[in-house]
Amino acid sequence: MSLMSMLDQAQGGRLFTVVARSVDLDEAQTRKAMTKLCPAIAERLHTRAAQDDELFQSLLDLISDNGAASPLDDADSLTGIEAVSDGNAILDDVFGSRSAAMAALRSADPSIPERELAKLAPISATAVVAALEQSNRPLALASEPAPAAGAASGQGVFGALVAAIIAGIVAALKRKLTASTRRRRSTSYSRTRTQRRTTSAGRSRAPARRRTANASVEDIFKDILGNLGK
Repeated sequence: MSLMSMLDQAQGGRLFTVVARSVDLDEAQTRKAMTKLCPAIAERLHTRAAQDDELFQSLLDLISDNGAASPLDDADSLTGIEAVSDGNAILDDVFGSRSAAMAALRSADPSIPERELAKLAPISATAVVAALEQSNRPLALASEPAPAAGAASGQGVFGALVAAIIAGIVAALKRKLTASTRRRRSTSYSRTRTQRRTTSAGRSRAPARRRTANASVEDIFKDILGNLGK
């Protein structure tokens, strides 16, 4: 699914209404602006991730850590204080500085008023990374360690039944945990980048789960880059 299609469907089709309320624009103006800003940020992020392995690895960390979440389905994940802070950190990483980001995004849509651009730019940046996370959730979940084999094959019918019950309990707990933490995301972009920069200066941090299936830059961007503006 393309980037703008994901944003159109997010929060039950109300994402642009929610964002508009936070930046004092109407929904049509907000959608028009983000239709320009988000693809520009996504394309630049793709280019930078291909050039900067540390940035790419940080994106993989973020995708792996938030694989079970739905970052686009919570208003605070895009417009809250932490989301705006993340957005500004993304703009810094992607464009080199916030002022460079404002200049580049101003050229993407000169019609956006300066005050509204300053508010929409970090929200748009966070939305792009949230869409990137969400589009790669199947890849992240597939990278989780598989359960140990043997319960079903070596313990007969009773063992298989117990394994099935345990699997059902785990699945239920996971659903409950995902629902209860939707408004409290486990990892933010800023924390992921800070952690990687800190650990890369010393010894490498062992990943909490298997690295996202040898993904390449093209692998993780392929969905949101397809027909970006549609």
